[in-house]
Amino acid sequence: MAIATRQSQVDTSRMLPRTSGGRRPHGLAAGGANSVTKLIAICVASVMVVYFIWMQRALSPATPASLHEAAALDEVVPTVHATRQTRKWTRKPGRRYVWIDMSIDGKKAGRITAELYMDIVPKTAENFRGLVTGDNARGFSYKGSRCHRILANFVVQCGDWERGNGTGGKSIYGGDFEDEKAGLALEHSKRYVLQMANAGPNTNGAQFCFMLAPQPHLNGHHVVFGEVVDGFEVVDAMEAAGVASDSDKLARDVVLADGGELFH
Repeated sequence: MAIATRQSQVDTSRMLPRTSGGRRPHGLAAGGANSVTKLIAICVASVMVVYFIWMQRALSPATPASLHEAAALDEVVPTVHATRQTRKWTRKPGRRYVWIDMSIDGKKAGRITAELYMDIVPKTAENFRGLVTGDNARGFSYKGSRCHRILANFVVQCGDWERGNGTGGKSIYGGDFEDEKAGLALEHSKRYVLQMANAGPNTNGAQFCFMLAPQPHLNGHHVVFGEVVDGFEVVDAMEAAGVASDSDKLARDVVLADGGELFH
C-alpha cells in the first residue's frame, strides 16, 4: 500500500500543469509580481534621468560653439543690410544730385544717379534738375519722355519732352539759353559724362546726352554739366538698346519714366 500511495503521489504530481496552479503557485506568483515592480521602477528611473539631462541642457548657458554661431549671424545680418544701403559715391560741396528711373520697352531698367555741377555751371545744372524733378515755374518735365537717339560708343540723346523725336524740348527758362563758358571748358573725357545737345552756340534747350565714350572733338562746343555716379549698368542697357549709326532706325523704346532729387 505504501508503494501504491507513493506511485499515486508521483502520478498526481505529473498531472499538475507547468504554468499557473502547479505545485508552487504561491512562490511563483510572488516572484513575478516583484519582477514587474522592479521593471516598472527601472523604466521610471530611466525616464527621470533622461528628462533631467534634457532639462539641464535646455536651461544651461550657451556653449562657446553656439555663442560663436550666434555672433557670426549677428555679424552677417548687418553686413548684408549695409551692403544694400552703401552708397558708391559721396556728396561734394556745392553740387546737387538727381535720380532718374529708366524703362526699356515698358519694363523697368533701373535707376541712374547723376551729380550736377551746380558750382561750375549753375544755370545749365538747374535747368536739368528742374526738368528731371518737374520742379520749375513752367511745370516742364522729362517724365515720360523718350530717348530718340542712341548710338553705340557715342551717345544716348534724350530730353525732347515735347515731341520725342529730337525737334523739340524747351528749357525751364522758356526757350534757348546761352552756353556757360565754364561748361565749355570741361572736357568730354570719359564715359557717363552729361552734356547739352545743341544746334550751335547758345542754343541750349532741354535735350542732353549721356556720353558713351571720350569725345574730345566735342570739347568747347557743348556744355558739360554733370556725370553719372551710380546706375552705370542702366546706361549700358540703354546703349545695348541702340543702333550703330543714324541711318539705322531705333527699334527699342527707352524712356525717362520718373525722376527726383536726392537731398541726403
